[in-house]
This record gives sequence, structure tokens and C-alpha cells, in this order.
Amino acid sequence: MNAPLNKNDFIGLESVNWLYSGAETPPLRCSADAVQKYFQARATGPGGRAQNAAKEASFKNNLSQMLNLGASNIALLGNTSEAVFSIALSLDWKTGDNVVINTLDFPAGVLPWLQLKKRGVEVRVVEHENWNVTPQQMLDRVDERTRLVMTSWVSYLSGAKMPCEQIYDALKNTETLFIVDVTQALGAFKFDGTQADFVVGSSYKWLLGTHGVGILAVNPARTQGIVPQVVGWRGISDMFAPTRFEKFTYHEDARRFETGYPSYSTIWAMEASTNYLLNAGVENCSSHILEMGTLLINSLEANGYEVMTPKDPAHRAGNIALVCPRGEEVSAALAAENIYAWGGDNRLRASIHAFVDQSDIDQFMNALKRHFPGQ
Repeated sequence: MNAPLNKNDFIGLESVNWLYSGAETPPLRCSADAVQKYFQARATGPGGRAQNAAKEASFKNNLSQMLNLGASNIALLGNTSEAVFSIALSLDWKTGDNVVINTLDFPAGVLPWLQLKKRGVEVRVVEHENWNVTPQQMLDRVDERTRLVMTSWVSYLSGAKMPCEQIYDALKNTETLFIVDVTQALGAFKFDGTQADFVVGSSYKWLLGTHGVGILAVNPARTQGIVPQVVGWRGISDMFAPTRFEKFTYHEDARRFETGYPSYSTIWAMEASTNYLLNAGVENCSSHILEMGTLLINSLEANGYEVMTPKDPAHRAGNIALVCPRGEEVSAALAAENIYAWGGDNRLRASIHAFVDQSDIDQFMNALKRHFPGQ
């Protein structure tokens, strides 16, 4: 099967084996060109601002196709951590409330809730079992005082994919909100944003973008009454209203969570990268990634490695992790051979995007067996 994404479309892939997309992806040539065009547009003054607005609208529209939510339901912030904390600040917490999270989540989805402990909020942590957490394990910790449940769609740690629709189906007729972090898959896979109350994500991983944008998508079905506790001129309906020194009114859509200008150079780059992904076909990317993941998992198991990621394609995306106590050391040894993988947390993670082919898998396995032999 040919890879849906052409390595020649990226800067530097001719000389490296990039299994590092769970950390960040290689730069796209079209994104680099787009950033250059951003600077050229900025030199046109007011014309540049008009082009910025057009690129932002196009980028949000591209995201809406990947999230099954209208573009007006998408806000652009600085990063995922800011998006999660904006939500945390927006809720009226009371002593005795609780939040449910799990041990497969990245710190961005953990730290804002720990901060609430000093306000009397309980943080209920679901421990993974064999590197997996089920929807029922999350729901078993929910009660009438649970204000919010949060999970990653795909774990940065194990690569396990959470069936989020099962959690939302159980919560949507309750007062408990549901946040999903799609950082570790969106772009290479589509997520149905109607199966969560809030969706957050990063710009520089599977979306093939650059650092500088955090995505906050809001499902309006249960969130209309949630008002941010931070405010900036981008979040209000009329910043030059005659009464602007007395009061303000938030936008009714997701823009209410925006404060000031976003990183427009990032938006130009990501408008190009999301066009690129949509033109290639996100579903084509997903299928290829799952096929390459199966090849890698089969090879790892055949060589005696302990694989943390579920074998069933329905329960994983692009991250394939194996137990490796010397993860940092092994990843450094691989990098010396121009093979980029991520090591840490007592594991090694190979992240397969849609430009990875079988030769990359074979090269990785040959080097891995030299630096960290299986059992």
C-alpha cells in the first residue's frame, strides 16, 4: 500500500526515519511557503489583516470538517494547556465537587484539576490496567457531584484509543461535562465533536502544523450557559460599543473563549497543512496508519517485545508503544542513526503518520534489535 502522504512534500524526510509524530511532525514545504506568504501579506498593512482573517476562517472550516462541528464552534488559543485551563476557570466549582481523569493522560489534562484541590475539589484518578482504561472504569467513578470527566482520545503514553462516544452517551443526560483531548490523533483521524462537550488539541503533531495554536472546540448542545472567566477584545461582541467602559457582552459562539490575536503565522501554516491532509483524504491516512501499525506490532511481538498498545485497530491510532526501561537511552541511540522515536516513562514510542512506509518499519526494527534486543 502506497503512503497517502509523499515524503518529498516534507523538509528533511529524505535523510531521516520519522517515527516522532506523537511529539511533533516534520515541517511541510507548503506550510513553510505559507509562513513566507504571511510575512509578505503583513507587509501590505490593512490588506494583510484581511488575508489573516480569510486564512483563519479557512483553517476553522478545515477543522470543522475533521471535527463534525460548525466553524463557529471552534476557538483558537495559544496551546492545549490554555484551552483546558480556560474551561476549568469557567465552571462554578463548589467544595465537594469532583473531576474524573485517568493515568494515561498527558499533564495538560491533569494539572488544571490538581490546581482545584485547594478549592475543595476532589480529583478521582482511574488507574490503567495493562495500559488501558475502559469507558466503564471512568463511569464507575462518576456520581452526582462529578462536574467533569476528561480523557485523551488517544493516549500519549500507551497509544490506547478511548471509545469516547460511550462515555458521552452515558453523560449527556446528566450535569457532568465531558472534555476530550484529541492532540494525539486529530489530522490523521477524524473525531466526532458531537460526542463531547469540549474538544481540545494541539497544532504541531498529527495536524502537521507548527507550534503556536491550541484548539478549543465547543459542542453547543450542553455548553451555552458556560461563560469564560477570562476576557479579551476578541471574545466580546462589540469592543468599541458606546458603553465599553461600563460593560461588555461575550460572543455567543466559541469565540467567547478567545482573548487576543492568535499566532497568525501558525494559522497560515496550518491552513496549508489541513488543506494538504483533506486533499490526501483523512480516511486514507487513517487506513494507512492502522495498516503500518499492525505491521509494527506484529514484528515487535514476533521479536519478543512487550507491546503496550492494543493490537485491535479499533482501539489505537498512530502511537505504538513498547515497554522499554531505557527509553531515553534507546531513543538517543536511534536518533544517532537518524531514526526518530520518543523514549521516556519506561517505554519507547514509535508514532506512525501517513508518510511512513514498510521500509521505515523494517529499518526501525533492525536498529531496535541492536540497541534493545527483545526477549
